[in-house]
Amino acid sequence: MRKRITVLMLCALTVFSLAFSLTPPLAQAGEFNDLEKQLVNVYEQLVLDPDGVSDVVSVKAKLANLSRDPDSAPWPDIFAVLLTNQVMARLGGEAAAKEKIIDFVCDLADVYYSDEPSRLRKSMEEFKRQHVSTITALFGNDFTIDDLYGYLLAAKGEIPNVITNNISGLIALASGDYVQVRSAMVGWSRDALTIAATGRYSSFPDKLGAIGWSIDKLVEAKDLISAQVDPGYAGEIALLKAYVRSESHFLKEGNEWDHNINLKAGDTMPLELSVLGFSLAGYVFHWQVDDAGVAAANDLTKTLTGVTKGKTTFRAYIGDPDTNWVYQGTVHVTGGK
Repeated sequence: MRKRITVLMLCALTVFSLAFSLTPPLAQAGEFNDLEKQLVNVYEQLVLDPDGVSDVVSVKAKLANLSRDPDSAPWPDIFAVLLTNQVMARLGGEAAAKEKIIDFVCDLADVYYSDEPSRLRKSMEEFKRQHVSTITALFGNDFTIDDLYGYLLAAKGEIPNVITNNISGLIALASGDYVQVRSAMVGWSRDALTIAATGRYSSFPDKLGAIGWSIDKLVEAKDLISAQVDPGYAGEIALLKAYVRSESHFLKEGNEWDHNINLKAGDTMPLELSVLGFSLAGYVFHWQVDDAGVAAANDLTKTLTGVTKGKTTFRAYIGDPDTNWVYQGTVHVTGGK
């Protein structure tokens, strides 16, 4: 497992709004840069999926045209979840609170459905600048960036245990059916966050409870927005694929490797893969090599053999290797003719 995590994409989609909204506005530059870098890893995977990019662009267009009239859908349903007495008191009354919630949710969703890695930093900076006062009014200044990162890291550390202790979760991960994976992610996220919210981080849920919110309520509000601008969850699933791919790592002698593998002609190595911390994923997925004249993948033994000098792409996938791949790398074969 990598020690640093894509913080806003923790547990993929479910916790995104929670992590972003509770990030204090005065984060150190180094932390912000690290956060941006990790998110870019996700969106760089998205741009490798043209259909996924198209789905996200479609959602962004619907989001841009979404009415901000508080009486228009989906706002009354969202207010029923998030417009508590505590929130109204902290945001200056009912009318002001409604306006701030609409702006906050729409701007957050615009960052969430990013489709251009190059614009991500600007979008994040604009969001923070525009909503500093709202974040501070809701959550105060006594929950630091270190506390937030520590809590999310603790939750991330629980994800492998949550997945491997849940047979249906493993089946979902191996199915290649991202609708099923998306549903499973909700449970994984909640379980991991609940386990992590003890001891030093026990005050984290209290921050939400103080304004009448909870993790479940944030998930519910996010789903209400998604139902309006992303029916069928095509945009979410595209981002989920990108997230899973960003958290898929080739394993060499048990260590995470980059996307370039060196192999001598005639030598064979095991095809091992970690996906979301599940280190046995290489035995579950299928493997394919683009140029069998350079290297050969044995899908029965899960091994890769160098054939002759050159390089070629190899991938792990379920179903259609063109659309449902979870990892792509390049094998560089040396020696041979």
